[in-house]
Parts: sequence; structure tokens; C-alpha cells
Amino acid sequence: MKNDDGQETRERIINASIQLFSQKGYDATTTGEIASMAGVTKGLIYYYFESKEEILNHLVDSLMKDATTIAMDFVHTGIVQMIRDGKLDIETDRLRFIDGGAIRDFSRKVIDYYERALDFVLEKRAVIRILMLESLKDSKHHNDLFRLMELTGDGEDNPVFKTIYEADRDFTYSGDMSVFKFFFSIVPLINFAAHYEEYKVISSMSDRELKDSFLRSFKIIFASLVSGSEILLRNDKT
Repeated sequence: MKNDDGQETRERIINASIQLFSQKGYDATTTGEIASMAGVTKGLIYYYFESKEEILNHLVDSLMKDATTIAMDFVHTGIVQMIRDGKLDIETDRLRFIDGGAIRDFSRKVIDYYERALDFVLEKRAVIRILMLESLKDSKHHNDLFRLMELTGDGEDNPVFKTIYEADRDFTYSGDMSVFKFFFSIVPLINFAAHYEEYKVISSMSDRELKDSFLRSFKIIFASLVSGSEILLRNDKT
């Protein structure tokens, strides 16, 4: 089998799995159904994947790899470079910028990053729907969605944290910040992607209108963290 033909066959298997998992659920989908939709034999599926579970694991690993790449691109250009240029100093409870111009520059980079993340989750929305379905079940895959929390941890195995920490040793993730990042940054993206098609129909909004509206909402949330030339990572004042 030629390599190009093999890659095309593998992609057909993956795409058929995504479609069936997202429509029927992982448990309800059989290998035979995947083979039928992909136009291959069951034996050929096992040539590329040891099991149906390995297909799902591949989808999760690919999602995490791509999400990490997007996050790391922002970390290098939006955080580490500004630290090296003397425009940003990280303190335990805030990001302190040298002046208003620096914080405006950072804010633009954050919006650009979030828009890129939005495009990514919309592209991967079928996979995200699968993970959301599994997260609500008592199955061995119910924690797969929460692997995205790996990007909010403060361990050495999190390249996002490690890279920022190496640039400024004052950087840390408080419990509050981890909760905020997951439930007010990552989860809204996941929910938006998972319910995108249905909401677009109900709201009669175009793709552009819906995306712009979501980004405006994010800008409001992000603006609540900005105080002068600082971004507060924690505020205990009530």
C-alpha cells in the first residue's frame, strides 16, 4: 500500500469515527459501522488502530497537541518576549506593565490569541462534542475533556507554565486563577463550539455575526481584569 493511499485511508477512518462518535456516542458506535462509513474492512481498521479506544485516544491527543501549540505561540510572543523587552513584570497576584502602551499591546495579543483559539475549537467542534458527551457519562473516558486542564497546571509537565516560569520566577497559578482559566476561558470556548450549529439556527445569526458577538463578550470579561497598567490575577477586595 502506497504511503499516500495509506494516509488517505487512515484519515477516512478517523473522519468516520468522528462523525459516528459525535452523532451516536462512543459506546454506541461499533467498529463495523466505522468500517462501513469509511469504506474499508474491519481488518483494515485494526491495521491502523489497535482498537476503537485507540481512535478516540488519538483524537484527544491530537486536540491537546494542537491546543498546546496555539497556547505556546501566544506565550512566546505575548508574554516571554514582553518580559525580555522589559515591558512586563509578573508578580504573584498581577501582571505589571511598563506603561499604557505595553498593556494595550498585550491586550491586542490576547484578543488575537483568543480569536485563533475560537477558530480552532470551531474547526474541531465535532471532536469537542464527543468529549462533552463522554464527560457526562460514567465511562472510562469521562475525564478526557478535563485534559485541557493540563494547560492550567503549575507542574513541570505543563509547557505553558514552565516557559513562563523560566522567564519570570514570580509566576504561579493560584487556585483561583486555575478555576478562572478553565471555567471562564476554556469552558466557554468548548460550550460555544459544541452548541454552535444549533445556536446559529435558533438565533438566525451568520457565522461572522455569531463569532463577533462571542468575541465581544470575551473582551468584556477580559477588560474586568485590567486595572490601569496592570492585569489582576487575583483580587481579594470585595
